[in-house]
Amino acid sequence: MGMGLGYMLMYRDLICDMIDKILREEMANMERASEEIARGVIYDKSIYVLGTGHSMLVAAEMFHRAGGLAKIYPMLDIAISPFSGAAKSSMIERLSGYADALIEYYSPSEGDVLIVISNSGKNAVPVEASVLARERGVSVIAITSVEYSKKLEPENRYGKRLYEVADIVIDNKVPEGDAALEIKELGGKRIAPVSTIVNSFIAHSLEILAIEKLVKRGYEPEIWVSVNIPGSKDLNRMLLEKYKRSVKHL
Repeated sequence: MGMGLGYMLMYRDLICDMIDKILREEMANMERASEEIARGVIYDKSIYVLGTGHSMLVAAEMFHRAGGLAKIYPMLDIAISPFSGAAKSSMIERLSGYADALIEYYSPSEGDVLIVISNSGKNAVPVEASVLARERGVSVIAITSVEYSKKLEPENRYGKRLYEVADIVIDNKVPEGDAALEIKELGGKRIAPVSTIVNSFIAHSLEILAIEKLVKRGYEPEIWVSVNIPGSKDLNRMLLEKYKRSVKHL
């Protein structure tokens, strides 16, 4: 077995171990979170997702993908996305007060649900957005690394970490610094980030659990259909027409 394949298998095993740990230790929180999502769908509330930096990729993933709930809307902003550049997005994510404009623009209201994804859980935008949303009567679900976050100093006007201000917390078990695979040839330096993979697993698992709850209650939720399936274009266009006034970036 070559060194490259060996490390790839180690990386796979690390990811599988993290997912197993999430399923063992966070299932109760994921059930609670999916119940909030299912309730929001039934009562025609909006389900928002906010992620800054690379976490925005997960937020965007939950919207307009095959098998995803049509009622899920990401809060997208190029300034806090990876596409604005690492230096700029990192700086703005730490800018206190930026979340005020974001929340004002998307305008979540009482009964809505906001899923916030932040590994460090210390920066201004995810924490302040969560507090502002809760003040509006929004239920906030956090996907964050609790133990990692505890080691960091908050960088927001509330002096709090994300897990301290959310209604429901799902610990993604991401290690300090994100990278998980130690390379002995590099003196033990770590490579291969894991957060995007495990956060996507958690996010889509919440959709699966919520859809299961809806189906058991006799409610057939509206979901996006793969564009590669015949007839999907008409169905997706119908959903876009139905929800475009709710989805600000459309």
